[in-house]
Amino acid sequence: MVDILAIGSGAVNAYRQALSTTSNNIANTNTPGYTRRALSVSESFPVQEGIFSFGTGAQAESVARAYDEFIERSLRDSTSDLKVNEPVIEFANRIVDLIATETGSLANAMDDFFNAAEQLSTDPRSNALRRDFLSSGELIAARFNELSVQIDKISEESEIAFRREVAELNALSEQLLKVNEQLNRKNSIDKQPPSLLDQRDNLLREMSELAKLGVTELKNGQVVVNFGGSGRGFEIVTPTASRQVAILTSGKSAGADLRLVLDPFGTARPLPATPGGKIGGALALSSEVLRPVRVGLDHLAQTFAAESNKIHRSGLDAEGDFGRDLFRTKSSFVVSADTARGAVSASAKVIDPTVAPTEAMELMYKESTDTWDVIDLLTRERLGEIGSGENQIFEGMMFSMKGAPENGDVVIFSPEARPARTFELLVKDASRVAVSAAMRSTPSASNNTSTEATLAPIPREDQPRGFEFGFAVENDGETTRREDVAISADALRPAIQVTKGTQGAQILFDIGADADQQIQVLTREGVHVAGTAELTPSEGGNLLLSDSGFGDGGYNKDYFNQTGADAYLDTSIKFGAVGIAEEVKHPAVDPDTGVLTEIATTKAAQFTSKSVSPTSNASGSTTTLVESGAINFNHTYYDTSDSNADDEGYVTKSIALDALELADGEAISAASMASYFNAQFDKLTNANVVATAQTRLLSDEIDATKSLTINGVTIGHSATAKLNEMIQSINAVSGQTGVRAEWNTDSGLALTNTTGNEGANILIGGDPVTALGIVPGTYGGTYTIGAAGEEVLSNLFASDTDALNGGSGFALTLTRADNTATTVNIAGGDDTVSGIVAAINDTSSGISGINATLVSDADGYRISLHDQTGVGNSFTVSTDIGAYNLDANGNPDTDLGFNDLNNRNTGLNKPTEISLTLSGTGSPSDLGRLGFATGLIFDGPVKDDFAIFMTGSGSVSATLRADPATESEGSSYPADNFEVNFSTDSVYTITDSATDTVVARRMFAPGDAIEYQGIRVEFNDIPKQGDSFAIEPNAEGMGNNENMLRLINLGKEPIISGQTFSAAYRDLVAGTGSRAHLAELSRDAMEVVRDQAQENREAAVGVNLDEEAADLIRFQQAYQAAAQVIQISQRMFDTLIQAS
Repeated sequence: MVDILAIGSGAVNAYRQALSTTSNNIANTNTPGYTRRALSVSESFPVQEGIFSFGTGAQAESVARAYDEFIERSLRDSTSDLKVNEPVIEFANRIVDLIATETGSLANAMDDFFNAAEQLSTDPRSNALRRDFLSSGELIAARFNELSVQIDKISEESEIAFRREVAELNALSEQLLKVNEQLNRKNSIDKQPPSLLDQRDNLLREMSELAKLGVTELKNGQVVVNFGGSGRGFEIVTPTASRQVAILTSGKSAGADLRLVLDPFGTARPLPATPGGKIGGALALSSEVLRPVRVGLDHLAQTFAAESNKIHRSGLDAEGDFGRDLFRTKSSFVVSADTARGAVSASAKVIDPTVAPTEAMELMYKESTDTWDVIDLLTRERLGEIGSGENQIFEGMMFSMKGAPENGDVVIFSPEARPARTFELLVKDASRVAVSAAMRSTPSASNNTSTEATLAPIPREDQPRGFEFGFAVENDGETTRREDVAISADALRPAIQVTKGTQGAQILFDIGADADQQIQVLTREGVHVAGTAELTPSEGGNLLLSDSGFGDGGYNKDYFNQTGADAYLDTSIKFGAVGIAEEVKHPAVDPDTGVLTEIATTKAAQFTSKSVSPTSNASGSTTTLVESGAINFNHTYYDTSDSNADDEGYVTKSIALDALELADGEAISAASMASYFNAQFDKLTNANVVATAQTRLLSDEIDATKSLTINGVTIGHSATAKLNEMIQSINAVSGQTGVRAEWNTDSGLALTNTTGNEGANILIGGDPVTALGIVPGTYGGTYTIGAAGEEVLSNLFASDTDALNGGSGFALTLTRADNTATTVNIAGGDDTVSGIVAAINDTSSGISGINATLVSDADGYRISLHDQTGVGNSFTVSTDIGAYNLDANGNPDTDLGFNDLNNRNTGLNKPTEISLTLSGTGSPSDLGRLGFATGLIFDGPVKDDFAIFMTGSGSVSATLRADPATESEGSSYPADNFEVNFSTDSVYTITDSATDTVVARRMFAPGDAIEYQGIRVEFNDIPKQGDSFAIEPNAEGMGNNENMLRLINLGKEPIISGQTFSAAYRDLVAGTGSRAHLAELSRDAMEVVRDQAQENREAAVGVNLDEEAADLIRFQQAYQAAAQVIQISQRMFDTLIQAS
């Protein structure tokens, strides 16, 4: 009976708690995040009486919280996937509204621009239409600028929202950490307060709106949260800590280069770029919307400006000048090296805006290679690498990366000025609009047909560029020089190609004395311009078949080795060795003022042979090495008084060299070669040229244990002799050997000829390897041919007959470098410029070895003194004149200006250019016998594209050189004047108008276009024999509209990825709209998924009022029944009491 009471009491307590739990569920039906509770009731432990087991009732064990981990995770993931679309939808639609409107559309502005160009083409002279055209250009600039500004504003707003969301995520992480700390008080989730677990799940759901989470639940209910999803390893919340998420950005391009990093103040780690949620949406907005729009606008601005400028610069404006740039864009970058550990100095400059990047770049240093990786800051794509140091060129930019960086150092370059933001119209004056084409076609008045020709420039990228084969010689960024280039003399293909316009081209072939190699120079159109041997038409035609770079012209030798007006383009190409005077600058003290200054002097023209091979003649008779007349010596000097002087006062003269012979029993030496040339130079007049020789033999290290003889004389030295002792031993007998020794580095010496023996061969004998470390043999020297004499100029005089000393005589003294002085007296009445010249040149009383020349030009007269006694002599001049050119203190100018620095000119009357060239009977091997390589001598800049062939056998070493490229001095006409003449209906020639040179002869078929020098000539009908068309500058092309027609066509051409400018812009708009629409579709789809997940959660863990009401009735009935048990037990107890 006691057991019945206990059972009833336990049941009452259990169902009371069940009613309380159910009531709580009903009360929290609308509480956000509340999960249904359920009381867990179990049977009490039974008792055993005899063989029977009796139950002891029921007891309440715990209040359980309804929870489904899979459903909760599904809800979080679907929420994150839904929220990722919100930033893209919001801001992408705003961008579409901005760039797609009628008033803001750039495509409409471009259409207006090309329409204005079309209107202007109908009346090129109209100033009103020119102004309308410029107004349409201003509109394009304004549209670019406004769109860039507005997109920047939207980017700034998106970045503010992004930063707010990241801050919210960090705050929620802190709150979740506090919940974890409270959950840590219990060791089992069953013991945790359900409300605390609800709070935990609510925080996780809020965080899932911001980013996708990977949640790992521990046995006590604590959670570990991974940013971006499960398995990423980016823990932002653990049971004991929360880690901050930070934003990295250059700060220069709002919203365009956003990146996330975990734990920025600890072990910073980059976070994934696709984390989901609103934060992931912001990153997607940056990379998929803002970046493409910005890059697209900038590329459009760059390309539109560049292409428009290219056309505008090629035309002529109303003033007859070439057009200048129509538009301008600017690109610049700022540098940040704040995180670099090493000492880094970095800068960058945009040198080609058309290809330069417009996005932020990261440069990371690699110590192993001393290079910097160039990385796109947003996409992390490696773009390439540059070296350390200055002037590092990459993608249209010049970087300077100096200092002492450490491995892994990072430098960030962020765009500061962007092309779309800085787009502007440069031309403001209507008369400066380049409407007319630079070139025009004029049919001859005697043409047999009325055919008209139209011209179109060929884009540079479509023009023929070089030959297929051959080492290239052209002007590049720096001086180009290549030595020891191996050239095969097989004539199977061009050995070398030289680009038209190349400055300073030098090509040297080291052809030996016994070689059979010959050099041939042909143009792209098959004109055989020059060669060291003639070719048959068949041989010439075969050369043209060797390379696809040759044009349609046939082989033509009309201009072969011609000179003067008969030469190809009036410019001859010669073969030989050349020396040209060079201007050099060096510091000097002005003798009049004592002030240190810099003066320019001219380094004498000269060239030096190779080491002469000491060939001996043992034939028994005299041998001719070079035939008479095979080689010419040429010299150019300044003398305005010479009747043969050109417009600039220079005279060029040539002499044919006599035969070079070698007597029986003699050997060639540098000295004999110098003597031969000096004998030839005695033929020269009005020019000073001298050949000098030297033999210099170097020994890097001595071995005194070995023997040595020089020119047959034994050198006595001890086996332990040191270098200085060896030098002393050699010099002790130099009177016998004609050779002396001198120091050359710390361990070597040099043997040279003694005075009077310059250039003589040196015969070395002794052990197989002598004491000098060289093998026995005869060693030859080198000789130099150079301009001789030292020139000085007087002051400029207004007249050559005016008295300089008031009619009184005076003495003029010339003092040489060795302090020897010579005086000449100027008689009274002869104190004039002409009188001084006559007195100096007087053979009886003048100055020996000095020649005076009266030089005149438009400004007046000067006296030129030049020393005829040798190279390098210098002298000063003094007088006792008393009345000439008095200064403020009454002191005369006694040196007549000869010693003044500004009057020094070492080039006057000294040859400015000297050369040895092959005549029609000479060959490269003749130059080889003289010790010279055969060089191609171009008369100024190269006049055409040349292919250079080497014929013969074997191979030869070549040296190639070209000057550095010079900056263009503005626009120039795209082609030289030329004529197209139809000699027959099917054959035409192209003739250079200035030189009357036929540069091409080609076949013609109806419908063919003619292309030459970057110009395409097309005909509206079929030209016939006798028709001629002159292609020339459009000097008075005010009414011409061809350049504007080209600009109109630009709007129709697929310039940007196969699209027109307008189409490319509309594609940019469509792309942005498509991305926004895709986000909307994704949002709608994910909204269904999220709602389904929410419904599943509510069904699984939410409060169902119907179910709770049923439970309430059920638990109430159970409670009442349990109470009846207690009542029955009471009655039974009362009955027992009464019975007792």
